[in-house]
Amino acid sequence: MKAESLLLITDARQVLLRTAETEATQNALVAAFLGWLIRDNDSMALLEEAATRAAEAKGAARNSRNVAVLGFACGIETLKARFAAEFAAQLEWSIGRPNFGTGGEPCGMVADTISFAGVVAGTENVLTNESRQRFQRWSSALWQDANNLVQDGGWRRGMLDILGHRLSVGKPTSGNSGAVWLAAALDRRGWTVPTERSVSDVLKAAINEASSVTDGFEAGLRVAAIDWAVSRAMDFDIAAITVADVATVLHRVPTAFQRWTWEDKPRTTKQGAQPRRWHIENEYHFQSMLYAVLKPLIPALEEERYLPPTGTYQPRADLCILGLALVVEVKFWYRGKSVKDLTEELAADLTLYLRPDSPYQKVIAAIWDDGARTEEQTELQRGLRGLSGLCDVVFVNRPARMVEPDKALPKARTRSK
Repeated sequence: MKAESLLLITDARQVLLRTAETEATQNALVAAFLGWLIRDNDSMALLEEAATRAAEAKGAARNSRNVAVLGFACGIETLKARFAAEFAAQLEWSIGRPNFGTGGEPCGMVADTISFAGVVAGTENVLTNESRQRFQRWSSALWQDANNLVQDGGWRRGMLDILGHRLSVGKPTSGNSGAVWLAAALDRRGWTVPTERSVSDVLKAAINEASSVTDGFEAGLRVAAIDWAVSRAMDFDIAAITVADVATVLHRVPTAFQRWTWEDKPRTTKQGAQPRRWHIENEYHFQSMLYAVLKPLIPALEEERYLPPTGTYQPRADLCILGLALVVEVKFWYRGKSVKDLTEELAADLTLYLRPDSPYQKVIAAIWDDGARTEEQTELQRGLRGLSGLCDVVFVNRPARMVEPDKALPKARTRSK
C-alpha cells in the first residue's frame, strides 16, 4: 500500500471516528452501537456507561432505545452477564407494545433500524430457545412493518435487509443491498458474508466524502469498513477470506504436487527405509487432501455436513464453510466416466444443496481428473455454465508421475509426418 494512500485513509478514518465519538458522547444509542461495532477501549467505556443508565430506566422512562442499548451490551460476551436480566425484562416490555400508535405513528424499532439491530444483537447472545421462538414471531412482524417503511437506497436499507436475513424473513444478502462498505463493516460481527469486492472498492466507498458524513452511526460503520479493508490489504487476514479467495486457493492446489511424495527408491539411507507413495485413488483421498489444504486457512471449515432432507433422502455436503454459505463439492472423475454423467451428478447435487431452506447458497466444484482430460474439461465447464449457485469449477489433474505402470494413460496421438 502506497504511503500517500495510507495517509489519505488514515485522515479519513480520523475524521469519521471523530464524528462518531462526538455524537456518542451525546447519544446513548450511538455510544452503544459504536462499542459493539468497534470495541476499542474508548467506545467500550461509553457503551458500558450507556448500558448502566439504560438498565436503571423504570416505568415511563423505558423506551426502545434503552432496550437496544442493553442489547448491544449483551452482544459482547464480557458484558452479557451484567446486563442480560434487565435486557430480557425490557425486551418483554417491548414485545408487549404495538408496532404502531393510535395515530398510525411507528414505534421506535419499526422506525429506527439501529434500535432494531441492538435488539437482534442482544437476543442472539442471551435468549433461550423458548424465549427465542416468541421473539422470532414478534421480530418477523416488526421487520415486515419496517420493510414497508424504510425506503430503498442507503445504508439503513442495507442494514434492514441484513437483519431480515439473520431473522430468516428477508432475502439473503452479501452486501449487495445498500452500500458496498456495509458488508465489510459488519463482517467481524458475523452479520454478513464477506464482500467479494476488492479491498480498493471498499476503501474508496468508505472514505468517499468522509468529511461530509454527519451521522454517527454511518461514521462508525465506515470506520469499521476501513479497518476491515486495511487489515486485509496489509496482512493476510483469515477472518476476511471470501468465496473468491477459497476458489483461488483451490486453483493453486496442483502446485502442491511439486513436492508430493512419490518415490521410486527411499530418500534416506536409514536401515529399513522404503520408498513411499501418497496415492489418491478415490474421492475420499481427494477430499482429505483438500481438507488438509483449507483447514489451516479456514478454521470454520467443516466436512460431511447433513443438509435438509428431500423426501427420505438426506444429502450430505463434502466440505462446508457456513460463514460464506459455501459448499465445496468434491468429485473424483474416473477414467470411465463420461462428461455427461459427471454433469448430471453435479446438477443433481446443486439441486439438493441449494434448496430455499438450506443455509448454503454457493457451490465450488473441485474435480480430480484421474485421466487428465484437458480437452474434455472444457466441454464439462461449458455444460456446467449457467447452473444457478455454481461459483467456480476447479480441476486437479493426476500428475503424470503418479501413474502406476499397469494404469498408464494412453499415449497422446501424434500427427504423422
